[in-house]
Amino acid sequence: MADQNNEKQQGKPDPVPPVNPTEKMVPASIPEIPASTAPIQPTETTDTMEVHHHAHAGHGKKTWKSYFWEFLMLFLAVFCGFLAEYQLEHVVEHNREKQYIESMVDDLKTDSVRIAFFIDRNKAQVAGIDSLLQNIYHMPYTDSSVRTLYYLKEKYTLVAFRAIFSKATLSQLKNSGGLRLIRNRAATDSIIAYDIATDRVEGQGEAIDFSGRKLLDLSVKIFDGEYTLDNSVININDILKSDKKFNRLNTDDKLIREYANLAKFKRDVIKNYIRQLTQLEGRVPVMIRFLQEAYHLK
Repeated sequence: MADQNNEKQQGKPDPVPPVNPTEKMVPASIPEIPASTAPIQPTETTDTMEVHHHAHAGHGKKTWKSYFWEFLMLFLAVFCGFLAEYQLEHVVEHNREKQYIESMVDDLKTDSVRIAFFIDRNKAQVAGIDSLLQNIYHMPYTDSSVRTLYYLKEKYTLVAFRAIFSKATLSQLKNSGGLRLIRNRAATDSIIAYDIATDRVEGQGEAIDFSGRKLLDLSVKIFDGEYTLDNSVININDILKSDKKFNRLNTDDKLIREYANLAKFKRDVIKNYIRQLTQLEGRVPVMIRFLQEAYHLK
């Protein structure tokens, strides 16, 4: 019994003390909020965009002076840019002009050497043709004189000595409009005159070729090519030393005289060519000195 009573007593909850209705229950864990404290608002971080206002000379209406100064500054900016570009172009063109003149002087120096060379070669050819004519008109022919005719024909009538001019700079000046860059009028005139003179000489050179072809066409009817199969310089000189008998294909005196007339024609063409080359030879040094002095070249 005692044990059952103990179990009953252990299973019962503790008695709750009575509550006094007159007492107010105040929770101890919740503090009072003062009346003056404002309600807490949630804080948010926002990025504020700053607005910059441009400063103006005045917020009123612009005057004509304002427009004038704006126009003037714009005009000066454009004008100064134009002047800078013009000055740069002027410097570039001046440098190109000097380069053209320097190149032209180099070409003239090369031409001077070539002209002297071809004058000597053509003078020797004229002398050889003169000897050929003298032998043609010296009749009757002997074995020795016929060999001399073969020798002179091979050495002096089958070649043409035409001068080759340096025209690289002249071609650039004419074809690319480079002549407009040459500000010195006298220099321009001298360059144009030299170009005309060289064209004239080249035209005379074509006449030499023409006369040479005419002479060759007739020579094959008179001279036998069997005797000159190898017409090298050594073998040509050996013609005079040969004991071989040289014969003509045609013994007609009229034909040989016609050949002499064509040889004389070629000689006269060459003489005129020499005259033109000699005139050009005298002009070149003068032109070189003038260009060097005008453009302060060394």
